[in-house]
Amino acid sequence: MSEHTAPLDHTLFSCAGLRVDTASGEVALDYLLSGGSGPPITFTERLLFPVPPGELSHVRREAFHAVLRLLHAVAGVSYFKAAAPATIDLGATASFTAAELAYIRAVYLHGLREFAYQNDLPAVLSTRFTAGGLEPVPAPDTSTRPGDPSWFSADSRPLVPCGGGKDSIVSTEAMIRSGRDPVAFAVNPNHIIEGVVRASGLELLKVTRTLDRRLFQLNRLGVYNGHVPVTAVNSLIAVACSILHGLGPVVMSNESSASSPNLQWLGEPVNHQWSKSADAEQALQAALQSRLAVSGLYFSLLRHLNEMQIARMFCQSTAYDDVLTSCNNAYTIDRQATRRWCRDCPKCRFVFLALAPFAGVERLVAIFGANLLEDEAQLPGYRALLGIGSHKPFECVGEIEESQAAVVRLGELAPWREAVVVQRLLSEIDGPLPPWSDVLNRRAPSFAPQGFLSSLTHVTGAAPVSS
Repeated sequence: MSEHTAPLDHTLFSCAGLRVDTASGEVALDYLLSGGSGPPITFTERLLFPVPPGELSHVRREAFHAVLRLLHAVAGVSYFKAAAPATIDLGATASFTAAELAYIRAVYLHGLREFAYQNDLPAVLSTRFTAGGLEPVPAPDTSTRPGDPSWFSADSRPLVPCGGGKDSIVSTEAMIRSGRDPVAFAVNPNHIIEGVVRASGLELLKVTRTLDRRLFQLNRLGVYNGHVPVTAVNSLIAVACSILHGLGPVVMSNESSASSPNLQWLGEPVNHQWSKSADAEQALQAALQSRLAVSGLYFSLLRHLNEMQIARMFCQSTAYDDVLTSCNNAYTIDRQATRRWCRDCPKCRFVFLALAPFAGVERLVAIFGANLLEDEAQLPGYRALLGIGSHKPFECVGEIEESQAAVVRLGELAPWREAVVVQRLLSEIDGPLPPWSDVLNRRAPSFAPQGFLSSLTHVTGAAPVSS
């Protein structure tokens, strides 16, 4: 490939083609950057789904293809960002419902705000969408549904995406203990995720996602790069896999804290976790229902809960202590190593802080390999989590208010109150703080079916929360 000048000046990003082979489970997503002074650049992303044991019915095949068409548009974020052109063409034959178009736009315009902020690209916030060169016209919401919605049953085995952290572990245990016989799911699982799934005793369905190598070559040459809303992509892959295998709903583990933005930029909220937010969940639910004529296909079981409440649920059992991991860096340090935490990133610091009010020092040191709250070098990172002189880190961490309340709570507990980081932070926190009991009793709206919410009582013993 010839050398490119960074940044690229291509003016159009196109969803060029979608190829599906249900017999082998292979899916190819084609994209194109064109216009500008350089030659066109093509990309092909490949997915390999596990092949279902039986033959697909016509209606299920149509539903699978419908989700793949939406996935094709959404997964394009990885390649669009290389040039961040002014226009996205969804394809000459693209036909989306109004709700699907709204979700696609939201993924690019909200899900890429962190990318736009870090690259100083305000134009990304006003990207234009077309189909075949024309303004996209939504398909009638009833014209292209895949027939009788009886192909889906909310009582079928749920598919639970597993990331290795406390949240998906809580959801998994709720599904197991309520007798729903869940199936675990992951995209490109590593040994850490596979270890968590083994600890659960569940079957694991996995999809291999292979990004085009050309994208990494361009990244090394200095094209635009940054965070993409990967949960939006993986959510649709999970829904497609569930449909392909005749399973029930995709049960996510996104909590209320994910809806909290990191900062404001140009009058707009920038949220690292937008694709895990309540807005994203509702938008995807509307898109799927408008196309497939079913409800309850996708939801988060933990939406009404915050990070501290979920941490308390996790700590009621030690069954996953030896496999728990939420550290993204640990996934790349050494794929064959047993070390699960880098102990020097926002995720490590936050998860340690969230678990500390509910777990003893000995237990947390066994999980993490060190006491992060006795390490004075951790102070700058913890200050950022508490919003002291900084915005919330661009990571999947809880709200500033939650972190502050957790530190205040640790100041009340022996021996945590003696930890050097706790003492220093307590002296630096400024402003009124919510009572710890308020943090533990707070509830956000849920968009999950009531029957599934009730399953959490098998983990907590508490009364179910009404949706």
